[in-house]
Amino acid sequence: MKNKKGKNNSNYKDGRTLKKHYCIDCKINEISYPNWLHGNKRCIYCSNKGKNNGNYINGYTLKKHYCECGKEISLNNVSGGLGRCPSCSKIGDKNGNWNEGSSFEPYSPLWTEELRDSIRKRDNYECQNCNMTEEEHLIVIGKELSIHHIDYDKKNCKENNLITTCLSCNSRANFNRDYWQKIYAKIAANKL
Repeated sequence: MKNKKGKNNSNYKDGRTLKKHYCIDCKINEISYPNWLHGNKRCIYCSNKGKNNGNYINGYTLKKHYCECGKEISLNNVSGGLGRCPSCSKIGDKNGNWNEGSSFEPYSPLWTEELRDSIRKRDNYECQNCNMTEEEHLIVIGKELSIHHIDYDKKNCKENNLITTCLSCNSRANFNRDYWQKIYAKIAANKL
């Protein structure tokens, strides 16, 4: 019998196999060859549905999961690490972006439209992260470009702490703040 491993396999091409394997239930999601080979012929979604779910007995799952507020939540919210219903996961200090209530603090009196316009002008009316122009931003979003506080302190309105961003990049900067603070500080330092 001919050896069918590696380059001798009829499905081999440039270090990968040509044949694709799909879930036997949904027939949409692709299954990796090792999973297919070792018996798991269902995608991760189908392998946890209905009778394939470890908690399944007589048409229902045994264990119910509840949020702190008492609402029943899906197994996805529990296994995803949230453990809260969608409405509770967005409230106050339970929100992943909670920063000791700093969003409720007022802006500095120096935070004026003239200051924001001067920062946009300094940054050539384009997002300093993705290079979207203000003209494109007005068409897509319907608003002027945002001015972002690099150190996340609304009261620090020094020019070296302000940078022009599009709405998307400004929102993205609220996650992994240390990373974005370093990136935007470096960009702003090159502007001055």
